Amino acid sequence: MSVSAVNVPVALVRFAIATLALVGTHEIWLDGDLDGLVYFTNQSGLMLAVVMVWAGLASLLGRPQPPAWLKGGVTLFLAITGLISYFVLAPEAADAPAVAFGLTSGTIEHEITPIAAFLDFVLLDAHRRLRLRHAAYWLGWLLAYCAFATVRGLVWDLGYPYGFIDLDELGWGGLALNVAIYGVGFSVLGLALVGIDRVLPPRALLGRPAPDRPRATSDAADAPVHA
Repeated sequence: MSVSAVNVPVALVRFAIATLALVGTHEIWLDGDLDGLVYFTNQSGLMLAVVMVWAGLASLLGRPQPPAWLKGGVTLFLAITGLISYFVLAPEAADAPAVAFGLTSGTIEHEITPIAAFLDFVLLDAHRRLRLRHAAYWLGWLLAYCAFATVRGLVWDLGYPYGFIDLDELGWGGLALNVAIYGVGFSVLGLALVGIDRVLPPRALLGRPAPDRPRATSDAADAPVHA
């Protein structure tokens, strides 16, 4: 199978993003720190690595790209990671060690990969593939994560990964309020991502991704109609 020359730079960029995501999460897959998997940041980083390798190989080989719901979801999760880090979490320790290229894991996971994932979505993906229901799928994943973190802390007394879902500190009322507030915020972000996808040109701005596999009838039914 021939490789499209225009897609080679696209693939290399995606492999570079995957490499950064793996560097940022190296304590899990290299050092065996499986407890780190409880953090949404690390889960999102590992998902980004997998999706970017998939997308990079698809670009090289002319194969269909990752499904829109998956690619969009990972983009959203990375955006949430960056925004929560910037607005909610305490800054990374000033003496945090650099892990690669003079960058700390926090800088890679909280700043660079969220921006890279969003730029990849805007510039290198084909668009008008997302549907409103995909935002509901993504919110479901986020709620499932919250439920997992709550059960882990409540039943096994293993603590909570983030203060804004810490049942011991917040109580049930505070937790429910935070889930509602963050849930609305994340829903708006998901809908905004779908909106961005809808207004961008159908073809990728850079590169030539292969067309998707034919969608099921249910997908075609709610596809946008073009005059």
